[in-house]
Amino acid sequence: MGSLIPAVTKLSPQERENTGLMAPCHALRREINGRIRERLARDGVIHGSAFKGERLVSHGHTSAEKAVAANYSHGDVVAFHRAYRSLGVAKGDERRVADFDHRMGIVMLEGPEGRPVSWRPRLVGAKRGAVEVYRTEGMDLRAGDRVRWMRNDAGLGLVNGDTAEVLRVRGDSVAFRLGDGQTLELGRDGPQMRHLDHAWAATVHAFQGRAVDNLIAVMEARHPKLSTQKSFHVEISRARHGPELVTDDARALREPLEAATGERVSALEGIGAAERVLSEGKAQRGEKERGRGPKAMPDRPAGTQDNTVADKSREPEREQAQEPERAAGLEKSRGSRGFEMEM
Repeated sequence: MGSLIPAVTKLSPQERENTGLMAPCHALRREINGRIRERLARDGVIHGSAFKGERLVSHGHTSAEKAVAANYSHGDVVAFHRAYRSLGVAKGDERRVADFDHRMGIVMLEGPEGRPVSWRPRLVGAKRGAVEVYRTEGMDLRAGDRVRWMRNDAGLGLVNGDTAEVLRVRGDSVAFRLGDGQTLELGRDGPQMRHLDHAWAATVHAFQGRAVDNLIAVMEARHPKLSTQKSFHVEISRARHGPELVTDDARALREPLEAATGERVSALEGIGAAERVLSEGKAQRGEKERGRGPKAMPDRPAGTQDNTVADKSREPEREQAQEPERAAGLEKSRGSRGFEMEM
């Protein structure tokens, strides 16, 4: 990822806390998270013994898709949002898929005592949206990690989308510092331990309703979700001090953005390293704080325009299980709104 990862990991803890890193899709978000964690571990920011666990990732099925037995695979986990006496499940219970008979429309769930339970999703629960279907993937946590809760837990006071910091790992338990400064310790068997994710980078959808001081938005030139005005506006509107846009191909990105937004996007200046971009952004923000006011825009070469995208609507995004991994070599240039765009 070129100079993006070093630029992010060299920020101070306070700067990282106030800087959002946005990716267009879950595959790229996971890749960025992994590379940032590798660098932070090397620098000692993430340290200590690792808690190795399993997290649940929603398949994103619609209610109609959940009702079809053929959409279930070995190892999938079904979470029930209401109790079903015939299945022996209470509200909140999770059952792993042990087997299935697609022809008969039957999914066999592991029972609490190891005995399989026969379930016909078309007849019980699935069509009403009373279940969620997950695949599993491994994850590890170390002191210094940043995580995001992936579902609400009223009993623990956790809200879907909120972040926390890992304070320490001790055997099969992990202590977290929550956003309000409180400490929460969870054991391996705690259900919420399977409903979290690393939070160094987030998707466009996760940024809805959230504002940060600084934003680095990674945009793939040929990714379909970033060729729409709605997604583009979410990308550039989340930062108080102006975003930095990073792409794998600025020339290829410019045309779909101009077509989607109706705004002219021009690359004015090539910049070789993300560190230089970030330092210039800090200097510009310092000028604003010293007297230019929070609404002042960075200086631009003569003849450029301050374009504004007006559409404030937002477009949701769901995680796809088989989303292809994407690699991006990253470099930057300054765009016409004062944001940073890669060249």
